[in-house]
Amino acid sequence: MWVDEIRLVNFRGYKNASVMFDRGVNIIYGANASGKTNILEALFLMSAARSHRFVKENEMISFGCKCAKVFAAFYSRGRDNTGEITLFKDKKKQIRINGVAIDKTSELMGFLNAVMFCPEDLRLIKGAPRERRRMMDVGICQISKKYFNALTQYIKVLEQKNRLLKDKPDSKALWVWNEKLAELGTEVIWFRKSYIDSIGKKAAEIHRDICKEDFEIKYSCGAGVDDFSSKESILNRFRCEIEKNDEREKRFGISLVGPHRDDFEIFIDKNEARVYASQGQQRTAVLSVKMSEVSLIRENTGEPPVLLLDDVMSELDAHRQSYILNGIKDSQVIITCTEPFDCFGAKIINIRDVRA
Repeated sequence: MWVDEIRLVNFRGYKNASVMFDRGVNIIYGANASGKTNILEALFLMSAARSHRFVKENEMISFGCKCAKVFAAFYSRGRDNTGEITLFKDKKKQIRINGVAIDKTSELMGFLNAVMFCPEDLRLIKGAPRERRRMMDVGICQISKKYFNALTQYIKVLEQKNRLLKDKPDSKALWVWNEKLAELGTEVIWFRKSYIDSIGKKAAEIHRDICKEDFEIKYSCGAGVDDFSSKESILNRFRCEIEKNDEREKRFGISLVGPHRDDFEIFIDKNEARVYASQGQQRTAVLSVKMSEVSLIRENTGEPPVLLLDDVMSELDAHRQSYILNGIKDSQVIITCTEPFDCFGAKIINIRDVRA
């Protein structure tokens, strides 16, 4: 899997720009705030139908413009493909794959898989729970359309239930939404627990190779589930927790139980990384997680994802840089940095040559 070209029209600071990539390592260099990250953001958008940042879609549209377009030519699933995403100020985005409009975002997932590693990823340890939930969602959606559909439906049901709790908390129809929430939430929990277990196992091996420290991820279920042996056990506990919190939910006017409150914690040598790990240890922990994502996508799809490294190489010592580059030799890698460097015969791209 690799990207041959990406074109941007009215995207961020780019009015009309195009970048061609090699199938191996590509290095985009230039001064800070010169637009390098925006190229990676556009590539990630083509992969996940969303930015890697917590931003609204219309924020990616150039100032004063009504829409923006991202076009990509890429190879995956044994063939050449094209993708086009149009963002609008006042309506839903439009997506085309190989010239055909698609109605559901789930149809985009898996066409172009990408893993992003950027300095802000320390939020996976130090940030809010929603950032860790986002990491799980993006990772799982790239390997399972079933999960994407369950998550999308869960969010819609959650919104309906919250609306009812706010407007009519004593409505007899509330049990219908509770049951649907529990059913869909069980699917979400099942996938997330399995994903975190897989990531944790791989990341522990990688982390030990890099720095000889123990590494562990612990999944924390927002539905109070501690028995993940079967979907039935998850569903039964979920129902019990909803019933237990019924009066509190009506009082606060919001759903207090479910995977929308999930989280996970990372431990290094049995100590909580968020509290006790140094910044270097935290950075290595995130690196281990990202490399695990790459491995998991490769295993589930048969193709290595495109690896996007946004200004992180300078933050890593030579040993960790070498570990990344040696571990992803079969992947296309797109690196942004302020100064070019020699790396496996990389294609060197000066941001000034693509900026428009």
